[in-house]
Amino acid sequence: MKVRHAWKVLFGIGLSAAVGIGLGCRESMPHSLTWPVTGDTVPTHPKPPEGGYHKDWDPYAATIELTPATDVNPVRTQHVLVATVKDKEGKPLPNRRVEWIISNGSVGDIVEVDESGFRASRGYKVDNHFAVSHTNNFAHVLDRGNNDASDDIHLTPGQTWCVVTSPVEGDTHVVAYAPGIYAWDKHKVFAVKHWYDVKWEWPPAATNPTGTTHQFVTKVMKYSDDSPLPGYVVNYKITGGPAGTFDPGGGTTASVRTDEQGIAAVTLKQVKPEAGTNDVAIEIIRPDNLQCCKPAVLIATGATQKIWVAPQIGIKKSAPATAMVNDQFRYDIVVSSLSQVPANEVVVTDTIPDGIDYVSSQPEARVSGKTLTWSLGTMAAGAQATIAVEVKATRTGKFTNCAEVTAAQGLSARDCADTVVTAPALALEKQCPGEVVLCEIIPYTFVVTNKGDGPATNVKVSDTLPDGLTTEDGKTSIVMDVGDLPAGQAKKFTVNVKANKPGQYNNKATATADKGLSAEAGCSTVVRQPTLVVTKTGPAERYVGRPVPFEITVTNNGDAVARDTVLTDPLPAGTEFVEASDGGQFSGGKVTWNLGTLEPNASKKVTVTLRATTRGEIKNTATAQAFCAQAGADAAIPIKGVPAILLEVVDDPDPIEVGGNTTYTIEVTNQGSADDTNIVVKCTLPDEEEFVSGDGATKGTAEGKVVTFAPVPSLAPKAKVTFRVVIKGLKEGDVRFKTTMTSDNTKIAPVEETESTHIY
Repeated sequence: MKVRHAWKVLFGIGLSAAVGIGLGCRESMPHSLTWPVTGDTVPTHPKPPEGGYHKDWDPYAATIELTPATDVNPVRTQHVLVATVKDKEGKPLPNRRVEWIISNGSVGDIVEVDESGFRASRGYKVDNHFAVSHTNNFAHVLDRGNNDASDDIHLTPGQTWCVVTSPVEGDTHVVAYAPGIYAWDKHKVFAVKHWYDVKWEWPPAATNPTGTTHQFVTKVMKYSDDSPLPGYVVNYKITGGPAGTFDPGGGTTASVRTDEQGIAAVTLKQVKPEAGTNDVAIEIIRPDNLQCCKPAVLIATGATQKIWVAPQIGIKKSAPATAMVNDQFRYDIVVSSLSQVPANEVVVTDTIPDGIDYVSSQPEARVSGKTLTWSLGTMAAGAQATIAVEVKATRTGKFTNCAEVTAAQGLSARDCADTVVTAPALALEKQCPGEVVLCEIIPYTFVVTNKGDGPATNVKVSDTLPDGLTTEDGKTSIVMDVGDLPAGQAKKFTVNVKANKPGQYNNKATATADKGLSAEAGCSTVVRQPTLVVTKTGPAERYVGRPVPFEITVTNNGDAVARDTVLTDPLPAGTEFVEASDGGQFSGGKVTWNLGTLEPNASKKVTVTLRATTRGEIKNTATAQAFCAQAGADAAIPIKGVPAILLEVVDDPDPIEVGGNTTYTIEVTNQGSADDTNIVVKCTLPDEEEFVSGDGATKGTAEGKVVTFAPVPSLAPKAKVTFRVVIKGLKEGDVRFKTTMTSDNTKIAPVEETESTHIY
């Protein structure tokens, strides 16, 4: 009564609000606001009071389903029943109440019920025969508490569950009632659970070779103590697969009773050997007991499979994709027993195509012409056998080689492999200029090409240079490692060589590769050289200060043009530039002519005029330079000087008194450009004078009125010597002091000078 009183109080508080809200909500229990609180479970009314029994208060709820509707389980096990409440469209509804009832007279009890949720009105068990739960809002998984995920129960929203069990044999009749469904013929569903103290072991699926037999064994025993149950009927039926029969019976069905060990066995035979899978359905029936009025009962149904496996054979032939003519290569043959059963009488044959010669094999083959045979006998299931065949290609082409394997029961397989046999072919091209000048680099260009259809390996190009040619680094031969050269490809490279003398050079280069491949190519180069010859001429002699003309001729005596010819002529010391012909330019102490190109045997003549500023020999070298040519020539010309003596006499003092002295200073200067030699000075005194003394460059001696100075051996240009004569006046008069100079240059016409002196 306390519980009922609580309902009245709570429903009285919020009835109208709960019912009103519930009528419009699909996802919530229509009167869920009646029990919004959490905490311990509180039993609730199945329908809203005061009218809930007389109207469709949950218009969404339409049907309820219960699975499984019937089932057989061993005693002492648990059985899960799942109820689903759906709307008119068949969609599950969450938050709907389901009441679980075990009918009177049934065996078994409710173990537990779905109590998920947080409201006080959530699911609960009233007693072992009545419980309440609500359909879930979310998906759930019921784990039976073991490690086997396959027996988990997956629940979707709109479902709820109840667990029942029974310790004894009998039937449990379960009613699942949804009070929210208004239609009385739809708001309840029924299920029956049959409990028997029986458990069983189905025969496992098996795999056997075709043409053999197989025994199926089903074992039946008590669940409570594992003791065997004899006399149970086990029915076997072939439901699919190859034709077969059961023994006993000889048909596609067999009915066998369990023996004292609880075993019922049959043997399956094939009508004819055939691969495939026999599906076998099995029933276990508890026999009737007429003495105690128990009819026969179908305890369990199951199934198993018998897989018949035929032997299978496979072969794989492999070969290199490419090979070279005269090369030895290998065919590999792999034979496989592909089934789960052995293959018998296995024989392999391989016919070698023309153009390929058999060399050897492992294992050794039986050879008949081009056909090779190997007898492998029996191959175990999954086994492999490998055969290696060594062959040699004798010509080019594409060769397809097929190997075939046969075995008992008409088995056969075949596989082929292709090998393209190729042959390389070397070609060499050598290029060089037909003509060069000696100083020019000679580029040798080599192009080696594989014109065959197979790769050329270890390709090398070599060229031994003839005498007079070397590489830039001084080697007398060229060796190039080209490496491997694929079919149709070429490699090009250039090596520079140089000549140390003119001439014609002919030589051949050689390309080689593995397998004895070779090719040759040659070329010819003429090496020419320009040869310059310079001549330079001038006058036999010249005097200082006079023009000195030179004539210079440049000639190309070689067999190649002299390019960019330049002639230079430096001025020697003691000369000055006057002029040059043919555009000669004077700069930096030399005259330069740009003569351009001189063809073979051509000449160019120029002139240059200098002025000698000093006497002596002038000598210089004119040099002509062109590409790869140089020459020079010199000319020596003596330059003579002209001596020019100046004689000067001065008296001091002048006039003098009778008895007084005066000094005559005599200066001899060489104003010429050459030395004068053997210079002699003589002085003649007038009668009015008397010699007192004489000195100077040389010693003077007096003899009567003549004073003679010792000869001056040499007087250089611009040099001078001085003499002094002191006299005494003897009597008055205007007198003349006479000086005469002779030299090697003035013997014919002596130089005379007089100086007047007044004596008073």
